[in-house]
Amino acid sequence: MKNLPMIDIIVLLGIVTLIYTGNRSLGNLLLIAYMAFTIWKNLPMFYAVSGSKAYNRGDMEKALRLFKKASESRNTKPNIVSSYGFLLLRNGNMEEAEHYLVKASEEVDRDPRLKQSTILNLAILRWKQGRFDEAIEMVEKSKEEFKNTGVYQILGYLLMSKGDLEKSLALNTEAHEFNGSDAVIADNLAETYYFLGEKDKAEAIYEDISDTVKFPEALYYYGLILWDKGKWHKANEMFERATQLKASFLSNITDAAIAEKYEEFKSAAAAKGIDLSSEVETEEAPDTVESLGSEEVAVTEESSEETNKEE
Repeated sequence: MKNLPMIDIIVLLGIVTLIYTGNRSLGNLLLIAYMAFTIWKNLPMFYAVSGSKAYNRGDMEKALRLFKKASESRNTKPNIVSSYGFLLLRNGNMEEAEHYLVKASEEVDRDPRLKQSTILNLAILRWKQGRFDEAIEMVEKSKEEFKNTGVYQILGYLLMSKGDLEKSLALNTEAHEFNGSDAVIADNLAETYYFLGEKDKAEAIYEDISDTVKFPEALYYYGLILWDKGKWHKANEMFERATQLKASFLSNITDAAIAEKYEEFKSAAAAKGIDLSSEVETEEAPDTVESLGSEEVAVTEESSEETNKEE
């Protein structure tokens, strides 16, 4: 009973007292009423947990339906509303997502870390709306209160996406020192190095994370670097793996863009007579790959397709 709110403990003690002092009927009636109230009070959490399980199974339609029920319950909590808003955002329903995320951000949440999660979700929405400065300001303010991996992931990604590469480098270096084992943070730093033209540093990071990474961006940019260096077979492996992963709605790159670049890569290999099916790596003296020219420019609003790359 130690995890029960004090009011619940008092009610239960009162019911027990009634039952054991001869008022069994009244006690049982109050117990039934208390149980019914408890079920009603926890319905939003029940819907949210069921929605989370549906989402983890890949059933987005069911997840959205359950989270909507949870969010529109009279006794719901801000973090549940925020989670629903984020799901809507991931599903591309930005207008509806804004309604729920703004609503959640305006409500009082007793847990400041849950409040921070709501602010980060709203910042991602602002970013997707092209309101970069507002989004960055929100996350920077949040970082002053709590430094954690999620804040570093999002802020590093926003700075890079905006094209503020020097600030992005400083922040992502700091983030990597904070959590050197996080793949998203590592990719943010590697991408920043890539756009700054420091491809050897980017390659070293990608080489370290490429075997275990579960989102396509890292493999895609690693493939571009290897291609530029004439490491055709290794580049082919990275591109092929990247096409097998699904880019998040929140990512700066789309599945179509990855597939298109892979086809361009294979055409370039064929033109040079390189057999990509061979297991023997044939390296050539690196030359400038013309197709990479457009990749040297930092990501802009036009290519604003998670930081939640892993989700």
